[in-house]
Amino acid sequence: MSKESNLNAEIREGTGKSAVKKVLSAGKIPSIIYGLGENPVNIALDKVTIQKEINIGGFLTRIFSLNIDGKKSLAIPREVQFDPLSDQPIHIDFLRLAEDSKITLDIPTKFINEELSPGLKRGGVLNVNRRTVQLSCPANNIPEEIVFNLEGLEIGDTIRISAANLGNGVTPTISDRDFTVASVAAPTVVKEPEAPVEGEAADDQAEDGEKKDAASEAETKDESKDKD
Repeated sequence: MSKESNLNAEIREGTGKSAVKKVLSAGKIPSIIYGLGENPVNIALDKVTIQKEINIGGFLTRIFSLNIDGKKSLAIPREVQFDPLSDQPIHIDFLRLAEDSKITLDIPTKFINEELSPGLKRGGVLNVNRRTVQLSCPANNIPEEIVFNLEGLEIGDTIRISAANLGNGVTPTISDRDFTVASVAAPTVVKEPEAPVEGEAADDQAEDGEKKDAASEAETKDESKDKD
């Protein structure tokens, strides 16, 4: 499950372009935190720290405890804006959470024990229908990934969402069916055109030659008639 991480933040003044540039030039990332009926607060976070957190992975599904000038707020990133040239983060939106909050997130799927699947061993192919699954999660119990065990699966077997242990209070937003996440399909075999047998190839060439000779002879006769 996602672990809570601590981040230090400071309240920033101003929201215009010049104020944002000033924050960025100071090595910080302008951000905002909102939600739970409270007023939005403009904040700034250390750029190096944020870059490290992003590099860890799963940034948008992790809970952070923001220490904003001594006041702690539980929050989750909802959007990160990146510079189109440098690909560096330039703004982050955080959503405030309560301990009993529920949030909808797209959680990545993961498949383990491929080597223990008889179907895959025989050349079957794992067709993944959903790389992520949208889940409704308690703020204190957000899975980092949804794990599916491929052990024992044969060609033709289907992997459904019910095969995963989602955790307490975690449910798919699609609740009216046990939907397919992946399947083990038969290998696709592409037949190459058969090469002609050596004797057949020679016969075909001889036949083509005879056809060309006959056509040439017919043309010669036609020309003779025209001269007559």
